[in-house]
Amino acid sequence: MTTTTSYGYWSARVSIHHNGPDDLVSDYVASGHPEWKDLLAASGALERIHAEYRRAIDTALPADISLCGNEFIGPAHPEDGEFDDCPRDENGALDFAAMVEDIDLAEIIERNEPLTLEEIGRDVMTSKAKEPAKAASKAMSRLGVKPAYGYLPNPDSGRPQALYRAGDVRKALASRPGQGSRTDRTA
Repeated sequence: MTTTTSYGYWSARVSIHHNGPDDLVSDYVASGHPEWKDLLAASGALERIHAEYRRAIDTALPADISLCGNEFIGPAHPEDGEFDDCPRDENGALDFAAMVEDIDLAEIIERNEPLTLEEIGRDVMTSKAKEPAKAASKAMSRLGVKPAYGYLPNPDSGRPQALYRAGDVRKALASRPGQGSRTDRTA
């Protein structure tokens, strides 16, 4: 049985300005427009962002170390050479800040941002149609993209509006024929 120990807290090992990664996400989102923040919370996207950021952190850490809550936990007596490939700080301790610094929180938020059909048509597809939401609806249907966040009432009309995950939308649109290099030619 392996005995575990604390390797320190997020606030001491990564960012003195945040108690944990959830605080970092919350601070990042707090700088956004109030309606956008409300939509993130109401759609469930904010929880997905928190979870994906934590998964990215766990992936960046050595296999035997985990972020449990806001505390790094790992083996009390690591095997010789177990952490030789890990970055170290000036005191020779594991450098958790260096391990997680390449995680792009902005990309995670962008990928999980909820989009309405109107936003997809107007902003993502840059449709010039009179009703860009209809063009987006047709495209999402053809591409098999389903609303990842379900339906929420439209703030103006109160009618249900579908909310799509931005990453799913962009990936599906990029996979359409004619997007990129020709595939009918062989070298």
